[in-house]
Amino acid sequence: MATSGATVVAAMAARARREVREHFDRNYAFDPGHAVAYDPPTPMHRRQFDFLAGRGIILGTGDGRYWLDREADRREEVRRQAAAVLALKIILAGTAIAIAAVAIMAR
Repeated sequence: MATSGATVVAAMAARARREVREHFDRNYAFDPGHAVAYDPPTPMHRRQFDFLAGRGIILGTGDGRYWLDREADRREEVRRQAAAVLALKIILAGTAIAIAAVAIMAR
């Protein structure tokens, strides 16, 4: 089975995002008092760091140190799960409509 390029990139992004989070987890950097420096090792890590910072999950102290807001991270996870459930419901509804349309047309 072939893997599409988009799937590979998505997997790389997910891994980099997880590794960025793990940096802060390992350093217990969960509040401004425990903030740490972070130098992304790859451009993908930089993009994921910027994404997390843009979502307010990683916050800076103003002196080049950062920390992970666990509550914001939890809210983001809930939002992502809700979006996945919504997408699944839309797919299922579309499938049901398509089946009903085929059944009606087959009469």
